[in-house]
Amino acid sequence: MTFAYPNLASAAPAALGPWRALGLVALYFALQIAAALLWMLGAHVAAHVEQRPAADLLAAHGSLMLSAVLLFATLPTLLLLRLHWPARWSAAALPGFGLRWPGLRWILGGLLLAALLLPLVLGLNAALFPRQGVTQSVLVIFDHARLWMRVLLTLMIVLLAPFVEELLFRGVLLAGLSERLPLRWAVALSVLLFAIAHLPDTGGHWQVLPGLIALALGLTWLRLRSGSLLPGYAAHALYNASVLALALWPLL
Repeated sequence: MTFAYPNLASAAPAALGPWRALGLVALYFALQIAAALLWMLGAHVAAHVEQRPAADLLAAHGSLMLSAVLLFATLPTLLLLRLHWPARWSAAALPGFGLRWPGLRWILGGLLLAALLLPLVLGLNAALFPRQGVTQSVLVIFDHARLWMRVLLTLMIVLLAPFVEELLFRGVLLAGLSERLPLRWAVALSVLLFAIAHLPDTGGHWQVLPGLIALALGLTWLRLRSGSLLPGYAAHALYNASVLALALWPLL
């Protein structure tokens, strides 16, 4: 008896569309929420057993928790995308996902754009919401973490999270929306949803929306002009690294 295995790379691209694309983005964030709730439940159980406040356990292992949450949400999402839409990964034009090497000049251009966007976004945030405390939770987590936990969380925030977000928002979501909508509307919706999805990270303050929209527009421009997600990933990674460094400066 012989078994025939499907050639995923040569198979016809599976249908995506706006609703599946939105569902994949929602799945990623739902997995984050589920993982965080499970971790907090475990912390409360451990605190009851050890007769100590759960808040102390959560603070001591906050970096590890956030790293675990990101991994728990990322791995199933990437596996699902790879299994169902393998032909779209390296396709430059929409509705491809754009995971292809665009050339060194575009990577350098992405880093330059991040350097230009950082003062613009921070300036908008400072002008619209001068007393924002968007980095306070990060400060608390890093302040209570051991060195290896800080390093792990830094890698997650700077390297992993930007990759997944670029794949989901400038790859999957933009591709799915562009199948049914004019490009300008697909861009507008993907940019707006990116900004809204990041509001919980900033404490839900709507005043940071203009800055997030400016960041998303820059990253989307890179995706469309270069035909690749990698320049936007480089820009996103540098932006996250810069914001994190500014937030952690008081601890250094």
